[in-house]
Amino acid sequence: MLYLLRQLILILAVILFIGRVAQAEPPAGKQYTQPDPAMVSAVMKKAKEEAGNMTLPVNKYNKQGLKAARQSADFFHSPKFQQRLQCEQQQLEKEVFSLDITSWKRKRQKAEAKGTSPTGQEKIFLFISSSVPDETVHAYIAAIARITEPAITLIMRGVVGGLTSRKGIQYFSRILKKDLSCRDEKTRKSQKRCPRYQVPIAIAADLFGQYGISQVPAVVYTDAKSSFRIQGDMALEYLLERINREAQSATLEKLIRKIRGHG
Repeated sequence: MLYLLRQLILILAVILFIGRVAQAEPPAGKQYTQPDPAMVSAVMKKAKEEAGNMTLPVNKYNKQGLKAARQSADFFHSPKFQQRLQCEQQQLEKEVFSLDITSWKRKRQKAEAKGTSPTGQEKIFLFISSSVPDETVHAYIAAIARITEPAITLIMRGVVGGLTSRKGIQYFSRILKKDLSCRDEKTRKSQKRCPRYQVPIAIAADLFGQYGISQVPAVVYTDAKSSFRIQGDMALEYLLERINREAQSATLEKLIRKIRGHG
């Protein structure tokens, strides 16, 4: 550390000298001349001597600093603090993410009481909209494209201007690109289109109401017994993993592994 500091002082001294020479005004009628090499050498030698004679002050707070660092580390790893940290993390998840479990269970129970039993088929819906950043939607599409079964259905309420409008066509054409930076090229003789994912996107405004989707992105998982919904702008595998803490679904577990490239 001391060696590096001395070298830094040496470099600064040379830079300061060259700067002074460069800024100096020449006498009237004379041209600028290059610095004398002997003078530069003398300055460097002097700076090196000064750096060698320099002594750093002793840090009288060194022991106190080490003691405080150890105390902080011990406090962080203490069971009491770790328990508090876990509680704060759980509270943060509740505030940032909206995970709804019980209300959907009640709906299922009411349906069974009326004699309309569920089909038993597991379904996974990923709700998005054009308000979600392209990079986020693109990451979801890329993750879904890597898997075939079990399927995740992308759901949108609609698009500005309608599906066949210019804005609608441009939006789907853009987000389905495998590379968002790619640009389609069209000439008189040929047309080069960027590769795109073959991931279907369904327009189903009724599902937004059915599952009470108030913000996107959102994921809904439903099976024969209950449904789970989570809303929050996070990676798809995390959203599924968070649902599966409650659902305990082998299907979701398999899906998460596939998204992560382990399945």
